[in-house]
Amino acid sequence: MTLHRWAGLTALALGAACARPAPPPPAPEPVAAADTVVPPPPPPDTLPAPVPEPPPRLWPASITMAFTGDINLGTTTYPDGLPPDSGRGLLTAARPHLSGDFVVGNLEGVFADSGVSEKCIDREALRRLRRQGRELEEPPVRANCYAFRTPTFLAARLQEAGFTHLNLANNHSGDLGPAGRTSTLGVLDSLGLSPYGLIGSIAIDTVMRGDSMSVVGLIGFTTYGFAYNLLDIERSAAVVDSIRPQVDVLVVTFHGGGEGAAAVRTGTGPEFLGKEPRGDLRRWARAVIDAGADAVVGHGPHVLRGIEFHRGRPIAYSLGNFATYRGFNLQGVRGLTGVLQVELSGRGEFVGARFVPMLQPPRQGPVPDAGAAALDLLRRLSAEDFGPAAARITEDGRILPP
Repeated sequence: MTLHRWAGLTALALGAACARPAPPPPAPEPVAAADTVVPPPPPPDTLPAPVPEPPPRLWPASITMAFTGDINLGTTTYPDGLPPDSGRGLLTAARPHLSGDFVVGNLEGVFADSGVSEKCIDREALRRLRRQGRELEEPPVRANCYAFRTPTFLAARLQEAGFTHLNLANNHSGDLGPAGRTSTLGVLDSLGLSPYGLIGSIAIDTVMRGDSMSVVGLIGFTTYGFAYNLLDIERSAAVVDSIRPQVDVLVVTFHGGGEGAAAVRTGTGPEFLGKEPRGDLRRWARAVIDAGADAVVGHGPHVLRGIEFHRGRPIAYSLGNFATYRGFNLQGVRGLTGVLQVELSGRGEFVGARFVPMLQPPRQGPVPDAGAAALDLLRRLSAEDFGPAAARITEDGRILPP
């Protein structure tokens, strides 16, 4: 029916056309001027070549990392606070285990050759001297002050031992104020060591193997204003989420929690040191995993704590004291330490881990733990604190998911 209707309309249109006068002939097309040259089309071989497809992205099969707890190689704030032989023997026994694409430690204190910590000033002696009208180049200080000024020459021991990255997100990075942090950054940079953890300081490095490459990020958190603050869980997650798209592997470290022999258990809520808040660590660590972290490694309690897995990612809540020459109590469980070796795929998936148990006798660096007391403690704490989410730890130190 539709075809017929359109045919009738066409016939009427033709009849109407016959009744009208003939239209004028079309105007002739303009002729190009004699001097106008029309270029010929380019020959086929001069056409731009098609853009080749980029080769597929390749990632390394694995990224290897080694982590330690707290490090302070000596301090001028304690009597006899510096090790013999410029500290050359402190890390010798641990050196075989400090290997990998990344070797990461928590630096307690600052590298500086001058300056007095506000925590160390003897206020009573200062008032007395001022009443006497004495001129002072530096204020008097208290003995055994719990602040650490490490001479800059000792920093080379970290480079020689194999460290590549040092976390500065901890309370002792504030021992000499901003000047101490600036000095520390300069010393580490001069040795080719990468500091991270201060506001604006996120370590992002690449691992190359042949044609494969992974971009790896390290972020440090603590509870102080000069660093990324773990007390704000929502903001911490936002920081991790903002870095995640820029890297293939993302590891988060933190310094928080209670301190001392009684702090081996990981709390189920907010923790404190005296009245000072030190973080709701379980909730915080799981939140940064949810936001994109591939592993979380902690320190701060000065003792070992258990290990759990969340969404297939490991969380080690504390690695304890590692190489703390002076000013740290190393009795009992405080002297148990070790090296956490972690292997991740080039895209961040957990491949495997191992804990190398060590001991730290007073006035020495870490040494092998033949009795594996650190492993026994780690295994017990993991099971007691995390139940079905706890890491499984074998007799030879391998760390397996639940």
